[in-house]
Amino acid sequence: MSENGINTTICEKDTYGTFFDDATSETSLLNDNYSRVMGKMSGSVVINVKRPVYQMDDLHDCNVNGDVDLEATAKRKKVSKLKWSDVKTVVPAVDWLFTNYNWSEDFFKDFVAGFTVAVLNIPQGMAYAMLGNVDPTVGLYMAIMPVIVYSLLGTSRHVSMGSFSVVCLMTGKVVSMYANSNANYINANIDADATAGTLIDQAVSLQPHHAAAVYTPIEVATAVTLMVGLIQILMYVFRLGVVCTILSETLVSGFTAGAAVHVVTSQMKELLGVKIDNHNGLFQIVLTYYDIGNRIRDVNFATITVSIITTVLLLTYNTHLKAFINKRLFMPVPIELITIVTGTALFQFTTFSEDYQIKLIGEIERGLPDFKPPPVNLLMSVITESVIIAIVAYSITMSMALLFSEKLKYSIDTNQELLAQGVGNVFGSFFSCLPFAASLSRSATQQTVGGRTQMASIVSAGLLVAVVLWIGHLFQPLPRCVLASITIVALKDILLQVRDVVRVWRTSKADAAIWIATYATVVLVEIDVGLLAGVVVSLFFVFSQGIGTGVVVLGRIPDTDLYVDMDRYRRAVEVPRVRIVHYSGSLNVTNRNVFREKVQGVLSRYDGQLAPITISINSGKETVVRAQCVVFDLSGMHYVDSSGLTMFTRLVDQLNEAGLLVYVAAVSGNVYDCMRARQLGTVQFFPSVHDAVEYYNNLEELRA
Repeated sequence: MSENGINTTICEKDTYGTFFDDATSETSLLNDNYSRVMGKMSGSVVINVKRPVYQMDDLHDCNVNGDVDLEATAKRKKVSKLKWSDVKTVVPAVDWLFTNYNWSEDFFKDFVAGFTVAVLNIPQGMAYAMLGNVDPTVGLYMAIMPVIVYSLLGTSRHVSMGSFSVVCLMTGKVVSMYANSNANYINANIDADATAGTLIDQAVSLQPHHAAAVYTPIEVATAVTLMVGLIQILMYVFRLGVVCTILSETLVSGFTAGAAVHVVTSQMKELLGVKIDNHNGLFQIVLTYYDIGNRIRDVNFATITVSIITTVLLLTYNTHLKAFINKRLFMPVPIELITIVTGTALFQFTTFSEDYQIKLIGEIERGLPDFKPPPVNLLMSVITESVIIAIVAYSITMSMALLFSEKLKYSIDTNQELLAQGVGNVFGSFFSCLPFAASLSRSATQQTVGGRTQMASIVSAGLLVAVVLWIGHLFQPLPRCVLASITIVALKDILLQVRDVVRVWRTSKADAAIWIATYATVVLVEIDVGLLAGVVVSLFFVFSQGIGTGVVVLGRIPDTDLYVDMDRYRRAVEVPRVRIVHYSGSLNVTNRNVFREKVQGVLSRYDGQLAPITISINSGKETVVRAQCVVFDLSGMHYVDSSGLTMFTRLVDQLNEAGLLVYVAAVSGNVYDCMRARQLGTVQFFPSVHDAVEYYNNLEELRA
């Protein structure tokens, strides 16, 4: 440790604020208010600093209070044993359900919220299951089996898990690709007059004529669900909960708005009562509407009439009556449930469907699904799509969970959410479930009506068990166009997110570019490609902004230990014979050359205050420098890779060869370790810029 010390007195309150330029009236006002407040407290503000000049290695030997052996302290730390708190971390329900749950106050509110969500789950679950190309009752199963698992393992108190339109649609596309790949061939060759006992034998005998295996839609769907769950559990193991930060709010908004267009398009065949070919790949939505135009003469006008009436009634209620009525009731009116009950009754007791060929839901199985493992042979075939679905489902759920946690002041464990969703999907895949996620509308309703915990989800799941056992089959006469209309109306707000692009553009052109790129690619190409495009554009802007590093020259406020940007504060003056270079940002392979050029620029500056330095640091190009010491303030550097460190090492060597001392100040711990491992010649490290400057001044005094 240097024996030279720092003894600095900082000014009184009346002159402190004048050291800095009053760049804005707000800054001036803050300084004045600060001075007045501190003046009232102590009469005057004086900061006296008297301590030795430290280098970084000195901090390992002692601190201001005495000697401390940090390495010995670290060795004394013991690995903690498994505690009860660890169990509560993995299974949060152990804490909130068995320890902190207030049954007298919370249960009634959770029951009301659970009942409301269960009512909403009936129409939405059945409608969204159709997007997945599976039976409508699967949507009800999704609100039972995996939801119970999530309520025990999840950390969000208010998200309503179950079916979600975008996730179901993405799963439905995979189902359409792999389901019944050989079924049509077999059905076409089985004898229509065969007895039940010989059907299986005929199907087996025909199987070798076709290479692909036969998978039912629900088998493909459960295979996707199992793979999604395994991927999410793997992400939990590797602590990849941070993946939700990659998908920004802007990207998710553009993605969901574009995916909503796909949902609406997929429902046009139900709304119009016309058969439309499935399209995949580039311009699939454009091709779908082109087919609709070619078959406009084949539409079923009775189906269109039912669709229009249902849509208009739902929109009218949601737009003009919902807020007015809900203010006067303790729970929302289940308008979607009323709609499907009315539609079921109307077509149950009339012959409209037979008279006008309106397509109905058809047979609905009674009871809970049987335990059936998904086809493991299909897992590797659907892994690519499953990765996208896993990330999308997790990101949408986390966006809702974080929204509620910030609003209601409680914490969310992003990695635990991966475990909860992953285990829920794995469990649900054995009970005929599609991948589940948080529903935006149901989650908002659960919180609005007073839900306190995930007990509301448990109540909802229990009520839906009764629906599946005794009520679900009663909806067989319901027209499919009614469920399609409910889906379209539920997506209204998501579809209208396209208006957000104007607001985003005014706020940030980069975010607007991300939104437009994501939305356009999702609509014109494919959902998963659109997500990838959004991520790529986002990372491009992140990297491009990282390349634009910040390099400035610092000057000292006279008689203080404050070093500030000389371009920003006119009171700052350059320390004689010392050039202080402040750098902010990471230093990596993408911006190392920019860093070198900017450092060269600040070293060669001469504007009356800064004297130039003569040195060759860039391919033989000379830079004029009139200083004896260069101090790099790296307090803003948070990361350096090997390429960036190599560039910095070369720069230091060239400065040393020119006879300049090089000091590094205020470097973070991880960057300091990297630089010490590289052994940067004669570079000395200091905990602050002031330590480096005082060390150099004392060194010059000794030389003199």
